[in-house]
Amino acid sequence: MKKAVIILIFFLLIFGSCDFRSSSYYNAEAEKLEAEGKYTEAVVFLDKAIEKNPVNIYALINRGVDKSLLEDYSGAIADYSRIIEIDGDNTLAYLNRGKNKKRVGDYKGAIKDFDEAIRTKGAEFLWSDKEENPLVDTGFEFDVPMEEIRFERGLARYKVDSLKTAFDDFTFCIQRNYELATSHYMVGIIHISYGKFDKACNALAKSKEYGDLDAQVMIDKYCRNK
Repeated sequence: MKKAVIILIFFLLIFGSCDFRSSSYYNAEAEKLEAEGKYTEAVVFLDKAIEKNPVNIYALINRGVDKSLLEDYSGAIADYSRIIEIDGDNTLAYLNRGKNKKRVGDYKGAIKDFDEAIRTKGAEFLWSDKEENPLVDTGFEFDVPMEEIRFERGLARYKVDSLKTAFDDFTFCIQRNYELATSHYMVGIIHISYGKFDKACNALAKSKEYGDLDAQVMIDKYCRNK
């Protein structure tokens, strides 16, 4: 009887210390915390999800987002880099890694990532959005609209004084009705850089119409007497 009790205690200790919960379970628990804005706590669960399954792209994406929100940009970059190692055509991972590189001042690195995000969609002037297919893994859940990628690339290009290419990106966004306030504002600023004040003032006026509060400052400075 004593021996049986010892064996029972042994098995309870062994199985009690084992964690049979899945990577998906921990990811789901993290998402509940994220919905409450508890990103630090969510990362703890995502660490466990990734420990259980190092190629759980969903958990890596979520942890990268949480780290970005917690301003751990280097950690976020590392998570997105890991995703890209697993899936070299993950549009969202390239976009988000580029955003975080932009946040740490690596604008050239960000531009490369935005270029790669565009590549995953086909090409800059011949692209398509990915659609769900029950028979084939298309990666649609990690797709990103082209205008979002080009908007972010435009901001990074402006930072490295690539004004012509930045202008092209913001013009594309305007044509697609994306981030109109900021896109018109940036077009106006670029026109000012080229000394084209009439065009600049028109763009800034549109930016103001769409709610950009900074546009009025630039209008007062460059357009009042134009």
